[in-house]
Amino acid sequence: MDTLPTELRQQILIHCPTPTLQSLRLTSKLWASLGFEYLISTTFTSLPHRPSFAHLLAISRTSLSQKLKSLFLNLGELNEYHARHNSYFLQYMRDPDERLAAQESSWGSYAWFRDEKERYMPLACASELLNPALKNIPSLRRVEVSLTTCPFPEIEETELLRQIWQIPSTRLLPRVATTERFTNLCLAIAGSPSRVEELSHDRLPLEFFAQKAITVSLISTVFLSLTRLSLVLDYSDMPNNLHSSQAFQNLSHCLRSASNMESLSLSFQGRQKTDITPFFASLAERDHVFEKLSDVKFEGVRCNEKDLVDFLSRNKRSLKNVQLGGPGLKAPHQKANGGLTLSEGSWKSVFEKVLAGLALQPKHFLIQGDMMQTDGRMFLVEDLAAAEDLGSLVK
Repeated sequence: MDTLPTELRQQILIHCPTPTLQSLRLTSKLWASLGFEYLISTTFTSLPHRPSFAHLLAISRTSLSQKLKSLFLNLGELNEYHARHNSYFLQYMRDPDERLAAQESSWGSYAWFRDEKERYMPLACASELLNPALKNIPSLRRVEVSLTTCPFPEIEETELLRQIWQIPSTRLLPRVATTERFTNLCLAIAGSPSRVEELSHDRLPLEFFAQKAITVSLISTVFLSLTRLSLVLDYSDMPNNLHSSQAFQNLSHCLRSASNMESLSLSFQGRQKTDITPFFASLAERDHVFEKLSDVKFEGVRCNEKDLVDFLSRNKRSLKNVQLGGPGLKAPHQKANGGLTLSEGSWKSVFEKVLAGLALQPKHFLIQGDMMQTDGRMFLVEDLAAAEDLGSLVK
């Protein structure tokens, strides 16, 4: 082994599990130096019940920081009130003794997770930890924030908690804290030497984009290097009924900074579909064109035919795949709210203009979710790409 070239040794180390890698590093100084960089994954994952951000800062102060290319920040929290109610209805058909044993085990484990979360979550995305950490991670290219990914490990004691987590009402959304954390994260990225190309958030309050102009201006610098953006925006009437127009204008401002954008996905969640007319109007006002945009998706929204077709037509040179609607947020015994509704116009006209004007093939024009138009007719198409006769569907 000691006579092998360095390149071959590195290829061997890539395939070694962590215990074997640690043992190999103990054999000699050369093996220790070769195996050092493989001790850490290229993706750093945080969990709400761990001191993850302190760990990230510690890693950034070593040569291991050069290996980090992506961050996955799991900030999921449990809504205990709904969780306990959901756990009862989820298990009421089980044997009483089995049900009691499962609940005692699960909620006993949850008590530990809750105490640890309360200890470490105040430091989640804290600027005093993120700013110095990201300044020393120049290779960072991808950042993903999730509030819907289960934060509990796959062990027997948490089986019930992971089952309950599948019910959307169980997941907690602290709107103010979530907005502050993502703001701190974006500002830290803006002040770092890294060029983040992929950014996603699966449950971001819309009021994030209704902040002060100077804050939005700093956040927009993060979009300069983005090639892929995926945001699931949570709309609530209480904080957004007066500021939604400003939020959409600021969202448009940020997107106009993304000159390298190749993939854009905007999904909205709320009691009803979100009217994104101000968003389209802000882009149309400046006649903005995404020169490299190839994939676009809108989900859970309401708009008119003219705005939708105008947006797609302006970007027709680069567009290759268009998805309108999706499965959306679907709770048990409730219909999905992820489709796209036309407030004016007809779907027949949209189909004809998009497929003809953009020269898209049906397999690249995907329709999902609940859809309807003003004349009372309704389309419910799960996958237009599977339609054998597009002409009869348009008629």
